[in-house]
Amino acid sequence: METALTDSHAHLSYVLEQQGQVAMDAIIKTYSAQGSEAFIMDIGVDYDDFPNRKALFGAFPFVKLSAGIWPDQDSLQSQKHIEERVNELKNWAKDASCLAIGECGLDYHWMNGSQKAQELLFRAQADLALKLGKALIVHSRDAHPETLAVVKSYAVSIPVIIHCFSYNEEACLDYLSCGCYISFAGNLTYKNAAPLRAACSKVPLNRLLLETDSPYMNPEPLRGKPSSPLDIKRNYEIAAGLKACNIEKLVYIVKNNFKDILNL
Repeated sequence: METALTDSHAHLSYVLEQQGQVAMDAIIKTYSAQGSEAFIMDIGVDYDDFPNRKALFGAFPFVKLSAGIWPDQDSLQSQKHIEERVNELKNWAKDASCLAIGECGLDYHWMNGSQKAQELLFRAQADLALKLGKALIVHSRDAHPETLAVVKSYAVSIPVIIHCFSYNEEACLDYLSCGCYISFAGNLTYKNAAPLRAACSKVPLNRLLLETDSPYMNPEPLRGKPSSPLDIKRNYEIAAGLKACNIEKLVYIVKNNFKDILNL
C-alpha cells in the first residue's frame, strides 16, 4: 500500500475527473488507514465549487476544505463580476467545514485579467480571510513583488501560505520575513529546480509545507503524468534531504504545521 502523507494542496475533484473513481478509492483507502496521521487540503478555485466538493469529500476526516477564486478570465471580466463572485464565495466561506480561503492571488503568466482586476479579486478574498480569521492560500506566478505587497499586510494577523512556491531564495526570504508559510510542490524534484531547492533549504521547519497540487506537478520520475496525493512521498524525500532531517521527522513537522495553520 502507498504511504499517506500530509498534502497541503490538492484538487481532488480534478483527480476524480481525470483519473476516475479507482484513483479516488486508492486515496480514500490509504488515507483512511492512517487515521489522524495525514491530511489532504482540497482547494477551491471557483466561486461556487465549494458545495460540490463538500458533498464529494467532506465526509472523509482526512480531507480539509478551502473556498477560493483563482484569477480566471470569467471572474475578472469586470468589477461587477468580481463583486458578485466574492459575495457568493462569502456564503461558502462561512461554512464550518471551510477552514481556509483560497487559492487566490496573482497570475501574470496567463494574465487572464488586468493587474488591477487581479489585485482587486485577491484583496477581496484576503479581506474575507482576515474577517473570518481563516488561513489564506496564495497563488503567485510571475508576480512576486506585487504578491508580497499584498500579503505582508495580512500575514501578521492570519496564516498565509504561498502555495507551489516558484521563485528563488531571495523571494522566499521576503515571504518568510513577513510571516508566511512556504509550500513546495513536485517541481521541487525537477532537474532544473536548483533555485527552488536553495529556497527550500532556507525555510525554517516550522514554516514548511509540502503539496502535490495534484493532478499537476507530479514529482520525478513521473513528471508530466497526472498526480494524486499518493505521489507526495517523493517530494518529502527531496525536502528531507535539503533539510538534513530524516523523513519521519519531516512528516511529523509538516503535519503539525498544517494542524497549527488550520487550528485542528
